[in-house]
Amino acid sequence: MTSPGPLDPQTLRPSDGPEGPTDPGAFDLSSYAAALPRPEALSAEQFLPVLRPGQFSELLEDLSGELQLVPDEAARSALTSRARILRLNVDQYRINYDAARTTLDRVLAETGVGVRGSWARQQDHLNFMNVASGDVEREYLKATEEIEAARQGRFEALTRHGVRPDVNSAEGFYHEQALAELAREGHALRPPEGRSGSKKVFNAFAVFSKFFVGIISGVSINLLFNPESRLYMTVIALTAGIMFSVLLLWLVDELAYRAKLATRTQGMARPIAYIGGIVAVTALYLGVEGYLNWDGILRVTQQIAANAAQQGQLTDLSAASDTPVEPQHWSLLTFTLALVSMAAGAALIQGRERARILLERERLASKVAELKVEGRYAEAARATDHVTYLEMARDRLAPPRDVTSPDHARLNERVLSHWEQERDGQVQRIAADLVREARAVQDALEAFAQDLTGAKHPQTRRGFGFL
Repeated sequence: MTSPGPLDPQTLRPSDGPEGPTDPGAFDLSSYAAALPRPEALSAEQFLPVLRPGQFSELLEDLSGELQLVPDEAARSALTSRARILRLNVDQYRINYDAARTTLDRVLAETGVGVRGSWARQQDHLNFMNVASGDVEREYLKATEEIEAARQGRFEALTRHGVRPDVNSAEGFYHEQALAELAREGHALRPPEGRSGSKKVFNAFAVFSKFFVGIISGVSINLLFNPESRLYMTVIALTAGIMFSVLLLWLVDELAYRAKLATRTQGMARPIAYIGGIVAVTALYLGVEGYLNWDGILRVTQQIAANAAQQGQLTDLSAASDTPVEPQHWSLLTFTLALVSMAAGAALIQGRERARILLERERLASKVAELKVEGRYAEAARATDHVTYLEMARDRLAPPRDVTSPDHARLNERVLSHWEQERDGQVQRIAADLVREARAVQDALEAFAQDLTGAKHPQTRRGFGFL
């Protein structure tokens, strides 16, 4: 009993056993049959669109047999000579026909090796890719089923431990468990700053206050050291005031941050030291700002009074006592110091908030590490990460690469195209030459046949009756 061929529809599928198919819905490899046809053997006669020399010889023999029917001796002699020349032409055509057929056989034999080899490689490539695609499809379907089962297991594990079902990683699962553990212990974490609009507004105010009170300090320095209001001195004064304010407020922020961390971090000074630094920096800031603003207020009011006196707007200057009276602008000074105190307080709160966020993050990371070491949720965490692992494994599925890769397939196509072009070019050239010669022989035979017919039935001239 012969075994079925590779394209035989009775070929057993991979899922078929010796008794027959075990699963009616199993994968059918025959659906991936190669669409590439098999090239058939070529012969020279397929590319010779001309009559055979024997047909021309038979026609010439028939015409030569009719020469004895020509009544005119001279015409019969001339037509006999033409028949002999035509026989030579037909014999030459037979020689050329045989040579062309031999040449075509050689061309088809030479190019056929390349064409058949290229077709065979293309067929092997298609067979390989079809089998590989079938294997990959089966593996992909199997991986998809495993992923669905893993997702079901993840859902059950998450709901069993009271975690949201949308958690899709072990790290997220431990994060949720750590948050729940800290909440049960009384250390609930506050929401991040990005989720609170008031926190954003407060942070924007803290940053703005540093530059605003810095501008106030710069204006006070300009009034104190730049009575002539020179431009370069004004720029220097404003820059110095902003730098002074930003630096001291940043120092308050950093000291508050370190004072908050000192209670939980080893190697740092005691919190009282940082608190003392905060008090000292704040007192220095308030003292400098108070002096600058108070001195600037006095200078401005004195300058205003001098300008008014020069313009004659003060009527009774002689009645004033010799003791200069300095206006007390306590309201403006108090407002300025209140702004500076608010900026320092914002920096203090911002530093402590930054330290709180860091401590909560460290507490959460410590709780996550503790849960991982305990191993109580190892199975649930493994079930949560198993889905991602299976999805990554499914994404890596691809047909294997070997000598029949797409690059080699394209190379085979170029080789096949080269051999086919070489064959077609030579075949067309040989066939065209032979067609021209056959057409010339046929035209000569047709002309000979017409002349022979005219010689056999000459037309008699009818003269006048009286001649």
